[in-house]
Amino acid sequence: MGSALAGLAIAASAQVAAQDAAPTAEEIDTVIVSGIRASMRDSLSVKRDSMQVVDAISAEDVGDFPDKNIGEALQRVPGVQISRQDGEGRGVSIRGADPSLIRVELNGVSALSLTVGGGRDVDFRDLPVEFVSRVEVVKTPTPEMTEGGIGTVRVVTRKPLDNPEGYLAGSLQGVYSDLAESTDPKAALIGSKTFLDGTLGVLLSAQYESRHIYSNNARTTGWLRRAPTATGAGATPGRGTDVNADGTLDWIPDIPRYIIDRRETSRTAFNGVVQWRPSDEFEMYLDSTYSRGNEEVSSMLMQLTSSAGLIDYANSTVGEDNTVNHIEVTGTTAFPMDLAYRNINGQLAREQYNGILGGSWTQGAWKFDGRVSYSRGEVQNDEKNSTATIFGVPRAVIDYTGSERAPNISFPGLDTTSGALLNQLAAVFNPRNNLQDETGVHFDVEFKPELSWLPSIKAGIEQRDLSMESLLYSRTITLTSRTPPAASAGATTVVPVAQSVISGIVDSNSGVNSVPFFDTGDLGFPGGIKYWNDNGDATYDATVAASGLTLDPYGSNSNPNTGGTFQNWLDTWAVSEKTLAGYLQAAFKFDNEVVPVSVLAGVRYFDTNTLSEGYSQVATGSGASRVVTFPAVSQPGGYTDWLPSITAKFEFSDKFIGRLTAGDVMARPNPSQMAFRRSLDAALSPRTGTQGNPDLLPFQARQYDAGIEYYLSDVSYVNLAYFRTEIGRFIINQTTPNVDVNGDGVLYNITQPVNGTDEVTIDGIEVGGQLAFDFLPGAWKNFGVVANATFTDNKGYKGVNALTQELLPFPGVSDLSYNASLYYETSKFSIRTAYNWRESWLITPSGRGGLPEFNDDYGTLDASASWNINENFTAFLDVVNLLDEQRLEFNNPTRFIGNETFGKRMFLGVRAKF
Repeated sequence: MGSALAGLAIAASAQVAAQDAAPTAEEIDTVIVSGIRASMRDSLSVKRDSMQVVDAISAEDVGDFPDKNIGEALQRVPGVQISRQDGEGRGVSIRGADPSLIRVELNGVSALSLTVGGGRDVDFRDLPVEFVSRVEVVKTPTPEMTEGGIGTVRVVTRKPLDNPEGYLAGSLQGVYSDLAESTDPKAALIGSKTFLDGTLGVLLSAQYESRHIYSNNARTTGWLRRAPTATGAGATPGRGTDVNADGTLDWIPDIPRYIIDRRETSRTAFNGVVQWRPSDEFEMYLDSTYSRGNEEVSSMLMQLTSSAGLIDYANSTVGEDNTVNHIEVTGTTAFPMDLAYRNINGQLAREQYNGILGGSWTQGAWKFDGRVSYSRGEVQNDEKNSTATIFGVPRAVIDYTGSERAPNISFPGLDTTSGALLNQLAAVFNPRNNLQDETGVHFDVEFKPELSWLPSIKAGIEQRDLSMESLLYSRTITLTSRTPPAASAGATTVVPVAQSVISGIVDSNSGVNSVPFFDTGDLGFPGGIKYWNDNGDATYDATVAASGLTLDPYGSNSNPNTGGTFQNWLDTWAVSEKTLAGYLQAAFKFDNEVVPVSVLAGVRYFDTNTLSEGYSQVATGSGASRVVTFPAVSQPGGYTDWLPSITAKFEFSDKFIGRLTAGDVMARPNPSQMAFRRSLDAALSPRTGTQGNPDLLPFQARQYDAGIEYYLSDVSYVNLAYFRTEIGRFIINQTTPNVDVNGDGVLYNITQPVNGTDEVTIDGIEVGGQLAFDFLPGAWKNFGVVANATFTDNKGYKGVNALTQELLPFPGVSDLSYNASLYYETSKFSIRTAYNWRESWLITPSGRGGLPEFNDDYGTLDASASWNINENFTAFLDVVNLLDEQRLEFNNPTRFIGNETFGKRMFLGVRAKF
């Protein structure tokens, strides 16, 4: 990467030297008025003109965004990393901040979270890129920005008066997934027209796509060490994990499993804008966007509790770092292993709506603008599980000697595609609803005095009311042939049946997966299990029918200690936030012959009041006399703060710009952390409990930025920036003694989220640029390159690696990430390749077994090509994950816990514009 950046700098110097011979920007514009360079020019214009530190990605033309997913596009921005689900870009991290700490706006209105369970991270998958004109990543704050993010992503859709001549554009494409072995349709249409002599504009957009989104994962859920159960005559051979008998406990796998994640998804979206501008002084607009994503989920898991059996030491081996690389285990009556074929079925629906009514009026030196807005995000997860289990697997072999360190699981003498040996079958229905909605009122006033050094004074006030709710029901019907059968309890009803009933249901109703496991990617070994029982809706329905019951989670529950219902009390809660905020900022301009300086300085104040409502779980007594109740509780909370910021822009020349910024930012806790959700258990000694924390304060950080930018032309530049983020307050889970939690003066050890105040600092350098080779002769002038790299270092985080006792890095931060893109473009044809790479990062400091979990280095290569058939039609081919890269997770370099493949995605289609 260093050589690439050096080459970029050399080429930039060559461009400056050849400037007299090169065509001017105006001459270039007459040749290329759309396409890749037009997108680069628009993005560069946003960056150059802004007072803030902003990076932008612009559409190349109407309906022609550079990437197929907003999240995937954002990974091209310096300092931005993305999270993925099934290979699709989902959440965005800016300079190491978790996706839940990033504020996302759609045309200035809050985009709300669609996280199952309650969060603040925004899912970009359902926002259609065809509607988008520009996406901005704002890395430094200004007082007028709505608070609530360590960084802000602004998604800007098209407006009708941006193109007074009007247009009708659309695209039709087929999307092929080589893992799902399926081709799906995607279509978009956008039209804009003006009326009343160009003063009134109307824009309407619609998009639809159907997708088979698949991923496969070979996982080892965790690794553990275990001392022998006893010594001498009472010892149980096969339980201790000193496999090679060298006196050191070795690491053995805990629940190795294979996962086939299948989501048949349909997405629809609509956008409508009415814009009225009767004069340069007055404008009103109505803007609304609606999107819905429906997923038919049918995911398959095959998982083994390998650590429950007895280890066959003679046939097991140990590799590096005392880690077993080949283990054979045997199940016995006293130590049975269970093998589960679990399907996660059902429907998942995500729905979001954003609407805004606003206007502006300029009267002399005064400008007034205001808006009212409404946002809504709802996710309904009707999860249905069908799980067939063998309690008492005779023997299992798990081998890790393959080149990819993935588990090669086998069961001698066992057919994984039949119902043989199955002795339990469960049907689960867990309907969950999470809803967020926000209403907002915003008003700004700006005064432009006739003073050269004071071009603007601006103030504003904003009120937002946000409510977040969670509702979960859960019911399970279990058929069992085990002796003795477990008793019904909680949300589970147990029905004893003969073993032949269970195996008959599976053999008659469960098929096998149509696409073999890990059909793309490489597990590092040949063969292996490729097929197993696929327990779909037919198996689920037959299970319920054989029980003679009705699986109704909304009915009454006769099991004790449930409150008489299948409602999950601790996941039923509501959190509301009412925020009043105001700001004052002033723009200063100091023209001088040395370095003209522009400064934007001010402060933002906010006052947030919260209310957490929900239920507690209180257990008294023990054994048969144990009684559980669920009293309703509510607790108010709140916080206020000032957020000062200052930004300075130095225009050393018309090509050379410097920036200095400093400012305070904040990000609110997740609603699930603020939800009361108290669970107390008096049966243990000492007594324990867990609960949320309505008194949580926001994440808080101070940010600094210093950068220089050199603009060689309207499409080419290089930049270097240093940034520092000082996190002064964050959230951690902590266990503390409390004698007042139950109002009875009895001590409980309560685990809950609390504010950590250890100062964490993230220092980083961003370097990069973009260069069009339009100064070169012949066909070489059609080439161009875009490249950037981000280097970070963090300190102060007190998380400790349970393996090494060393301090961990701050979660989500990679020491190095970079992007590089090479393109070739003429008036008829263009081709582009883009490579994105990110060094390993900490996913969680304490995963299964209290061990840290890391994501390994990860890079992807994408490519696209387009051909302008004529002035109206363009054919295109895009390929995502061209090299079929896999995503790896590990506890340490010798103990891998995940190996995911999702294959390539190919988009072939045509765009039209009239």
